[in-house]
Amino acid sequence: MYKKILYKKAYRLLKESTPLKFDCGLICSRKCCSGDNDAGMCLYPGEEALLEGHDEFLDIRKKKMRDTDVLFAVCKGKCNRSFRPLACRIFPYAPYIDKNGCLTIIEDPRAKYLCPLLMESFDLKINRRFRRNVTKAFRILIMDEEIKNFIGLLSAVLDDYSKMTGNPRH
Repeated sequence: MYKKILYKKAYRLLKESTPLKFDCGLICSRKCCSGDNDAGMCLYPGEEALLEGHDEFLDIRKKKMRDTDVLFAVCKGKCNRSFRPLACRIFPYAPYIDKNGCLTIIEDPRAKYLCPLLMESFDLKINRRFRRNVTKAFRILIMDEEIKNFIGLLSAVLDDYSKMTGNPRH
């Protein structure tokens, strides 16, 4: 119940906040929303409670992240934006907890080759208000220890990905 309240606060902060002042999916033909059966977004611990009853557009599966079972949401096509997962709401950013336990919001290194907003040659810049709202949302969410630990796990995965691709995290 406590997590549900935290997620609702985070969702509310991000409701009208987007990377650009218009639908950035128009730039890239919604690449971040059009994967295959294995492409999707990780759900944060307890987030699935907010997505129950929306299986008309989301398929929730169990996957492994390192050695930990996590839930993963795969879009079935047409998205109901009001009920999209947190990872979709914050794309192309990701929360990151460093070795000192400090939370920052970083460009998700997994999005670098997918999202034009992260490409150096792209002229439009991500709205600063969007990044501030993502930061505010995660400052609320890390009040829950399980969510904070999950972000730590995600941070380690992002570090691994960055090392594997030779791209710096930030």
